[in-house]
Amino acid sequence: MYFIKRLFSIDFKRMFSILKKIVKRSKKPYLYILIDVIICGFRYGAGYMDYFVFNFEELNHVQRKTYITRTINNEYVKYLNNREYYHLFSHKPDFLRTFKDFIKRDFVDLKTQSYEEYVEFVKKHPVFMAKPTDGMCGYGIEVVDSKDKDIKELYELCMSKGQYLLEEKIVQDKRMSDVYPCSINTLRIVTLRKGDDVHILFRAIRIGNNGKVVDNFNNGGLFTVVDEDGVIRKVALDKEGIEYTHHPYTGHEIVGFKVPCFDEIIEQAKKMAMVVPQIPFVGWDFCLSEKGIDVVEGNEYPGYDIYQSKQHLESDRIGLKEKFDKVIYS
Repeated sequence: MYFIKRLFSIDFKRMFSILKKIVKRSKKPYLYILIDVIICGFRYGAGYMDYFVFNFEELNHVQRKTYITRTINNEYVKYLNNREYYHLFSHKPDFLRTFKDFIKRDFVDLKTQSYEEYVEFVKKHPVFMAKPTDGMCGYGIEVVDSKDKDIKELYELCMSKGQYLLEEKIVQDKRMSDVYPCSINTLRIVTLRKGDDVHILFRAIRIGNNGKVVDNFNNGGLFTVVDEDGVIRKVALDKEGIEYTHHPYTGHEIVGFKVPCFDEIIEQAKKMAMVVPQIPFVGWDFCLSEKGIDVVEGNEYPGYDIYQSKQHLESDRIGLKEKFDKVIYS
């Protein structure tokens, strides 16, 4: 039943475009790749984007079965997280209120707060971020400069665009801004709470690119894994799999860069993981601002597409499923 539902939800135009990219890089026949993608869907629960991102055409059965795919990740989330509490993460105002002790920026929710509170917020923060309350992948987020604008008209514009959440613009710590200044570059920390213990399952950094104000991988950004000591030792990648040792926009080194305040960020992630026990499996996005460590958001459905790029795995190309399974199901 699941695969039938997935079949009807597939964007076939995009799928065929991705298949052509796989054929081009692998130099294998189109029909072979198409059949192999279908087989991987049934055998490993892998979507065509899994196949593309994880370079499945290069892997054998022993390697492929070690990967966290779309289906496997869905099983993790379903097994661990209570759907009744999803809104505390997916609805941004609820998230900000739930984790207010860890948030260092002001915000106003146009749906629940008064117009007077909005006016007070804009006067205090003339440049701010306007966001949809339930947006994903950085879509719909804008930097708004209210200088010389009619405040009432600006309010109506935000309401008409569904940008109900206004947040104080984070001023990024210079050390992070030097890498890329146009977005807030975030550290993705995946935590799993088991009783009184919190396990760190994954660490990565996401960096904006191309002048965009968001760092999301699906919106043009770069990413790479971070070692336990906070140092980046692997190349960064974009969605097309292009490798970068230095940032293409600024020229700043990526490989060799040490994330500032890394140990403190890990400790904060562990503390935040204890707040909502009904959602033990979370992907946190932390940033470093001039005010200190801040958390941009928490994801009750941690994206798995950045876990297992071939450039970030060991030479045996073994995925992370065994590592995750050991902690989740023990």
